[in-house]
Amino acid sequence: MSESARHISGIVVRVHGRTCYVDAGGREIESSIRGRLKRGRRESRSPVAVGDQVTLLLEDDERGSIEQVAARRSELLRHSPHNERITHVIAANVDQMFAVVSADKLAERLLALDKLLAAGVMQGLKPCIVVNKCDLASREAIDTLMAPYDAMALARYVTSARTGEGLAELRRALAARVSVFVGPSGVGKSSLLNALEPGLALRVGEVDRHGEGRHTTTHVSLLKVGEGRVVDTPGLRDFGLTNFNLEELSLFYPDFAAFREQCKFALCTHRHEPKCAVRAAAESGQIDAGRYERYLAILREAWNTKQRREY
Repeated sequence: MSESARHISGIVVRVHGRTCYVDAGGREIESSIRGRLKRGRRESRSPVAVGDQVTLLLEDDERGSIEQVAARRSELLRHSPHNERITHVIAANVDQMFAVVSADKLAERLLALDKLLAAGVMQGLKPCIVVNKCDLASREAIDTLMAPYDAMALARYVTSARTGEGLAELRRALAARVSVFVGPSGVGKSSLLNALEPGLALRVGEVDRHGEGRHTTTHVSLLKVGEGRVVDTPGLRDFGLTNFNLEELSLFYPDFAAFREQCKFALCTHRHEPKCAVRAAAESGQIDAGRYERYLAILREAWNTKQRREY
């Protein structure tokens, strides 16, 4: 085989430690990561991530080494649980993000949902909402809790992996795109993907006595689902926004945009500043009060994280 023939392109579909699995024209190549890639950006522990477009040097028909990673058009990040200065790339080159929540736990998951949506906007992804397990709650209750998100003009899908409700519409939304499903464990992401693409046979765990799902997905993977690809992620109990200044958080809230421009101060955090149009809109009901209170909670969390880093 010539040297040029040994170089092929592909997309990373799984990463297990130092080993990557690359889909190269329909065949899966087990690939190592070249040392110079490992010694890349110090602030990231993810020189190669699921969704990366890569160039391989083939060793034989089934093995190779990754020599080059193409520039990423998007990244979905989270902080390392051991060092907040280090980020992990959950997925690369994703077109749209589906924040999955469970209908029966919807009220208590709105803060987590707001974090996911803000993170998607921050990373340049198109955020969408999936309310799964809709057979466990009334449609009226779901619509009431979701009403504040109508101001964001987001696509919203109400689904049930058990009954099949909403699956056809969601499947159409996935076509010809790379999507990522994110959300806490127990919301039924694996069951949903199995229902969308029955041949996947993803493991599905029981929900424990605290209402939390077991982490049945242990590695991020890129799956073929219908005419598109979906990044399946482990249950993310604490998905954090990364690398932003406090005054930037509201930029990731589309429903704040019209009011933000009317604030007296350009760098307004919408907490205590005088003549804050966002706070006034929340007080008058033009911005949902719950969304605003959860924004403040995320802001406080970001402030506390900033203080820990500085000391």
